[in-house]
Order: sequence, then C-alpha cells, then structure tokens
Amino acid sequence: MKKFPWKPVTVTILAVLVVEILLIVGGVYSGIPDVAATNREGRIMRWFFSRTKDHSIEARAEKISAPSLEDSSMAANGFEHYHEMCVSCHGAPGHSADEFAKGLNPHAPNLARSTRDMSPSEMFLVVKDGIKMTGMPAFGPTHSDSAVWDIVAFLKRMQSMTPKEYAGFQKNLKEEGDNKRTEHRH
Repeated sequence: MKKFPWKPVTVTILAVLVVEILLIVGGVYSGIPDVAATNREGRIMRWFFSRTKDHSIEARAEKISAPSLEDSSMAANGFEHYHEMCVSCHGAPGHSADEFAKGLNPHAPNLARSTRDMSPSEMFLVVKDGIKMTGMPAFGPTHSDSAVWDIVAFLKRMQSMTPKEYAGFQKNLKEEGDNKRTEHRH
C-alpha cells in the first residue's frame, strides 16, 4: 500500500493560503475596491452581509430575556428616545427619513415594517449594541437597559401605528416639554 504524500499536500495548501493572503492584502493596499456609499454591493455581497447580520443577532438574542412590554409608559418613554435619535434615519409613520439618510449605504430600514419579523430580544440587542459598518450606533453606552427596553416597547407599538397616532405621541411630548418649561419659570 502506497503511503499518502502528506508533505507535498501540506506544502501546496500552505502555498495557496499564502498566495490568497497576499492577494487580499494587495487588494486592500491597491485602492481598487470602491468604498463609496453611492456604489451598492452586488447581490451576493448583500446576501452575505444580510445573512451574517441576521444569524449573529439571532444567536446573541437567544440569551436575552425580554420583559413585558405592555406598559404604555414604556412606549411613551421609548417614543421620546426614538423621536430624538432614530426618526432622522429610519423615519416614522407620517415622517420620511431626513435627506441625509438617503445617502446611507446600507440604507436605514423603515423600522415600523422591518422589525415585524424580529423578537423583542433581537430589537434590544440591535438598539443596545448597534451594527458594525451600517451607521447603526450602539445606544448601550449612553442608555440604561431600561431605556433600551422602552425603545423596544415603542418599536413594537410603532409596527401598527398610524401617522395620526404618531402625531399624538409628538403632541404629548411637546405638551410635557411645555409643562416642564412652565414649571421652571415659577
């Protein structure tokens, strides 16, 4: 019986790996890859990034236990954060995203629709930790877990919200702000 030629096979595999690494490093330093936000990725790269993101979020969210999100004060508190920090990129019922958000790549999703397939734990993870290289910041460093759950409660509520209901949340927020300013004057 002939002995398997381990040495030539190992040398060949290592040589191929070295060549691949050199090609990748050469590509990085060549400047050939176009990183412009106006240049969309191809279908294969979009699929790759999307599946990677989805599976990463799902795997990490399994370890997070969501509280009850039924308390209306949670959604009201979450609205305040959403309206201040999120609506400019993601829009809201009756509100388009701001003009600058149209230049984001990848595009910031409409959260009233795109979160429908996400569990509360998955939404919590995305809001708290953000998503690399998407423009989605991590709010965990600046917000308590309780505040992040409030945002999630609002996101769940927003999934079925009409523009009129969103305007009602805005009106309540403005009235609360006006009341606070009046209290400080007295």
